[in-house]
Amino acid sequence: MAPRIARCRGAFLALVFAAAAWSCSSGGGGGGGSGQPPPDVGGSGGGPPSPAVPNLYALAPGGMPVGVAVPAGNFANSLLGSVARQQVVDAHFSQLTAENIMKPSFLQPAEGTFDFADADELAAYAEARGMTMHGHTLLWHEQLPAWMETFQGDAADWASMMSGHVGTVAAHFAGNATLVSWDVVNEVFSDSDADGDGLHDMRDTLWLANIGPGYVATAFRTAAAADPDADLYYNDYNLSGVPAKLAAVLDMVGAFRNDPDPVPIDGIGFQMHVSLAWPEIGQVRSAFAAAAATGLKVKISELDITVNTDGNGASLGMTELTPAVADQQRARFEAIVRAYLDEVPAPQRGGITVWGIADVDSWRRTYNSNEWPLLFDDAFAAKPALTGFADGLRAMP
Repeated sequence: MAPRIARCRGAFLALVFAAAAWSCSSGGGGGGGSGQPPPDVGGSGGGPPSPAVPNLYALAPGGMPVGVAVPAGNFANSLLGSVARQQVVDAHFSQLTAENIMKPSFLQPAEGTFDFADADELAAYAEARGMTMHGHTLLWHEQLPAWMETFQGDAADWASMMSGHVGTVAAHFAGNATLVSWDVVNEVFSDSDADGDGLHDMRDTLWLANIGPGYVATAFRTAAAADPDADLYYNDYNLSGVPAKLAAVLDMVGAFRNDPDPVPIDGIGFQMHVSLAWPEIGQVRSAFAAAAATGLKVKISELDITVNTDGNGASLGMTELTPAVADQQRARFEAIVRAYLDEVPAPQRGGITVWGIADVDSWRRTYNSNEWPLLFDDAFAAKPALTGFADGLRAMP
């Protein structure tokens, strides 16, 4: 892959204020229960730089991307309309992922009608600050426009429609030095192994039903043809904690490589929506090592750590984030970052992306309003979690 180099960000750092140090009184779920963030207050929640971690991404070894998923477009909490969010993002992250606005329902709302305005605006924001972008996602079975859900045709028609979307979107950003990688296909595998072969089965989606299992390879081939310089990732959840699911992904990678015409794939994305206890850190290390053994890049594509939700998704009953639990979360972030750096060789590090700017923006609040899974609190002040992430980066020379 041809290298893409981010521009210098030094000129911007003098203008950036990081989030203030976290205090015990900032816990709790204020503003999260309705799923809507509090009104932006013009940056008053940010304050002066944290003396402990003034700039997170600068700690990353070898310039490894340290990313964050951001809301944009018409969302009420859009990064582009929030000074407080911009202060956090500009101070601490070197790569952006669009949380929603680059999914199919946003980019092709009507058949043959593409709308890149919001995505281009976010890319321009990243470019102006010397950041890179990771595209999310060219193909998924969710957040599809209604016309895709009701599309009619045979397998060839479906494959043509799918390739038309993937190819047009990838080609739109081809040659853009800011967008360096894509989640090409998201969440192909289910959470079960019905045939007992030790590999999780392919998820029953409209793509599988109407095209067949070859749709995944077709999507990668299409993306590579449209943008040969971008790194192309397969992205899925529970890979760090469910061996049979990771095994299915590694089996797919092997099949891609053994194809007489090898399928182009550059990396594996680990969605790490994890908790304080699950998965156990030894299992996380083993998963990273197994993925790295393929020689592909490995990326923590979606990292958050819940503290108040059990394995069945039920609340543990906390009504505020206590200092003791916040410290456990700090240690957990440190352990995961350190495990990644230990197990993934430097040339294969696709980077680490936190899935959300602050707790108030987290999708985890949809299921439990008293959750605090990210590095910054509802007032955009740094939590101990930020120090944990930073200490994990500092552990690697």
